[in-house]
Amino acid sequence: VASTFGKEFFNQVEDPHLDQLVRVETRPGTPLLLVTFPGCDASVRVMNLARTMGMDGKCTALAMGSPEGFSQADTAINVAAKRGHWVLLKNVHLAPSWLSSLEKRIHRIEPNQNFRVFMTMEVNPRVPANLVRMSNVVIFEPPRGLKSSMVRIFNALPQQRVDRAPAERSRLYFLLAWLHSVILERLRYAPVGWTKTFEFSEADQRCAMDAIDEWVDKTSAGRLNVRPEMLPWDAIQTSLEKIIHGGRIDNPYDQARLSAFVKHLFSPRSYDKDFALAGGHDEKGEFVPFVKIPDCHNYNGFHSWIVNELKDISSPKFLGLPEDTNLLLQKEQTLNILKVFGKLQAADKDVERANILKRKIPDSHKRRHSITSGQPPWWKRVSTLVGRWMKSIPSKVERLSGEASNALVRALQREISMYSKVHQRVFFDLISANEVFELKAIANNATRAVMNAIGEHDTVPKAWNIRSPGSETMSPSPWMQDFIRRIQCINTIAKTPIQNLGRKPIWLGGLLSPEAFVAASRQEVARTKKCPLDSLILKVTISNSAAPLTDDFIFQGLTIHGAECHQSMLTMSDKVMQELPHSHFQWLNLSEFKEDDSNLVTIPVYLTQNRRQFLFEIRLPYDSKYNESVFRKRGTCLTVW
Repeated sequence: VASTFGKEFFNQVEDPHLDQLVRVETRPGTPLLLVTFPGCDASVRVMNLARTMGMDGKCTALAMGSPEGFSQADTAINVAAKRGHWVLLKNVHLAPSWLSSLEKRIHRIEPNQNFRVFMTMEVNPRVPANLVRMSNVVIFEPPRGLKSSMVRIFNALPQQRVDRAPAERSRLYFLLAWLHSVILERLRYAPVGWTKTFEFSEADQRCAMDAIDEWVDKTSAGRLNVRPEMLPWDAIQTSLEKIIHGGRIDNPYDQARLSAFVKHLFSPRSYDKDFALAGGHDEKGEFVPFVKIPDCHNYNGFHSWIVNELKDISSPKFLGLPEDTNLLLQKEQTLNILKVFGKLQAADKDVERANILKRKIPDSHKRRHSITSGQPPWWKRVSTLVGRWMKSIPSKVERLSGEASNALVRALQREISMYSKVHQRVFFDLISANEVFELKAIANNATRAVMNAIGEHDTVPKAWNIRSPGSETMSPSPWMQDFIRRIQCINTIAKTPIQNLGRKPIWLGGLLSPEAFVAASRQEVARTKKCPLDSLILKVTISNSAAPLTDDFIFQGLTIHGAECHQSMLTMSDKVMQELPHSHFQWLNLSEFKEDDSNLVTIPVYLTQNRRQFLFEIRLPYDSKYNESVFRKRGTCLTVW
């Protein structure tokens, strides 16, 4: 493709020429379907085009998704078709049933030559296929890479607005463009860049520009120049962090990431000649700038620098992330491809499905012949798996004895109770399936469902579903290995004397409610020390030694992301994740806690690396060579499984 169309073919960032598409290539009875992805807002482009083409005041915009919107849209289309106006219907994917009637209505009307219908939507399979075929479809995707994003932003900016006095305004616009590009680009690396794909869009950038204009105009009072120190940095930072971009964030840890970028970029230092837009640290911990701000003072200067001098950056380190984050993105893409192949394979198997398990066996003489004559292709494989699992899984879940007044005992008894129920079901299903494979019994509905799930669909049977991480996405073999390890872990804990709980390493991820166990440890320490819960502070020490400290609980299997721990202190690492040796949790009184708060960073602890389930937070010391914001930008966290 590159040899035919040229290398620049993949770097095109210009918006589609909507004006030509609307005027020349679209007939009045042909809808324009504008498909958007997160980070894009096609409705604003339509409203801007209406002003450009003299349709300002003649374009009716309606949000779909409710019955009231349906009736308003019907009326607006009928009126606009007669008068030659435009109709913009937003988020039509929320009204798939109404879209079917829209297709027929457009065919029946005889519209004015200036009549146009614009519809914005997200990708949704429920949108009628006939409507898509009859429409002119334009897809709006956010640009890939910082340079592409910066080019698109500056191409859409009016030069007169950027070059307005005071002269310092243009640099603020450039800093905002860089910030917005970084925010959008980090969405590609979720949940590392952000814990989830927040709905940042071009509307955020426009609102931020309006906020900057308002504060700068008040400060400058018509002057041609303003000293950088006199600009309202606190107001600009607060607007971006708490209201505009920050208004879309729903957790404090992503809020801290955004705040780290905003405070770095929007400060008087950004007017220094060698100010670093992005940077990292070398092996000695010294800061190394990756990209320095250009020495420009107007629209043409910044635009020329972006197009001609800014490199096409693709490394995640320019976004404040570890270098190996790309590997995580590639892994996620590979898993998605494998899921698609799995669905296609399952569809083929449905066609060739053997109905052997549905047959009735007339008598013992015909049993072997009737079963073996129609065995599905997975029969031997699953039979071998079931036999292997039968030998590996513990025969029972051990019981725990102890005083009910002990919070740790109560927490563990709940764990054991939940595991016992699932273990009984899994153990019984394995015995039943094994008897069917050995031709000693006939499969009932429950056993048939288990066998089909494992053999035909390569999924964990629904009856085995527990709150363990990965139970919905893992295949049966790794799930069973994890389940057996969990049972062994809980049995080891159950056999431990109550007074020694936590003195030997515990696999925290092996518990169904690890946050409840940590909370129970705090309650038990408070009961033992006879002090209020609020007076206890958690101190975490990472050590290669499993030797117990004073009144500590030792956990293993924790993984750190975005950093590494050297001598119980956070430091930089290019690796996305690393498993920690032993984590010692100590609940200390305020008087016993002697660490310097200024050298501690608060990081979240999640259940899995998808970072969907938050458990609790801890504070860890970090190397004084680094700034706390470095770990916030990298999304440093711990996972227990």
